[in-house]
Amino acid sequence: MRIAVVTDIHGNRHALFAVLADLRRVGADDVVFGGDAALFGSRPRECWERVLDLGWRLVQGNTDRYIADLPSKLATFDDPEGAQARFLRANVAWAAERLGPAMVRKLGGMARQVSIESPAGTLLVVHASPGDDETGWSRDDDEATVTKVIGPTEAAAVASGHTHTAMIRHAGQLLAVNCGAVGRSHDRQPGLATYAVLDDAAGRWSAELRRVDYDYRAAHAEVKALGVPIPGAFASTLLTGIAPV
Repeated sequence: MRIAVVTDIHGNRHALFAVLADLRRVGADDVVFGGDAALFGSRPRECWERVLDLGWRLVQGNTDRYIADLPSKLATFDDPEGAQARFLRANVAWAAERLGPAMVRKLGGMARQVSIESPAGTLLVVHASPGDDETGWSRDDDEATVTKVIGPTEAAAVASGHTHTAMIRHAGQLLAVNCGAVGRSHDRQPGLATYAVLDDAAGRWSAELRRVDYDYRAAHAEVKALGVPIPGAFASTLLTGIAPV
C-alpha cells in the first residue's frame, strides 16, 4: 500500500498542479491532505476546491483553523490588536472573501488526524504533531527532540508537515516523516514542491520524499499581482526557499 501525504499548499496553484502531475506518475493507492490549503497564497479557492474534488482524506492545519475560526486564535494573543493580529486578520479576510462561506465551513470541518491501518502498523497523519497543530518538528531537530514533539504514540509511523522542512527520521521504533511543503518550502530549494510517499510493502513503513519542479517565479509574481496582504519579505520566501523572519 502506497500512501501519499500532501501538505502545506498555501494557495500556491503552480506548486499544487505540479504535484498532481507527479502523483499521477507515482500511482499512490490513497492520498492524505495534511493541512494548510489556502492562507498566504494567491489562489486559495482554486487550491482548496481542487483538493476537495480529488476526494482525498483530510487533516486540518493550523491556518485552515484560523480561517474557519479566527476569534479563537486571536484570543490566544497577548495583544489581540498588535501587529501580528492585524497581519492575521488581513490575510484571513482576504482568503475568506475569495473562498466564500461554504468553502470556509469545509475548512472548519476537517479532522485533526487521519489513521491508516496496515499489517506494518498504524500510519498516523497529523498537521504538526498529535494533538497540537502548531508545534511541529523540522529537519534540524535531533532524534530526542522529534520524539518529544510527537509524544507517546502507538503508531508505527507519523507523517506531518507544518514546519515546511522535509526530513525522514527513525526515532526508536517510530518512523517520523516531515513531508515538507507543497506551496512554500523552507528547505532552501526554491521552486521545489515537496511531499511524501509512504509504503508498507516490506512489512514495515518506509518513506520517500518527492521534490517536484514548478514555476516559483510565476507563483511569486501572482502573489504580488493579486495583492495578497503579505509583506515583500514574506512573499520572497517563494524565491529563496528560506523561512521568513
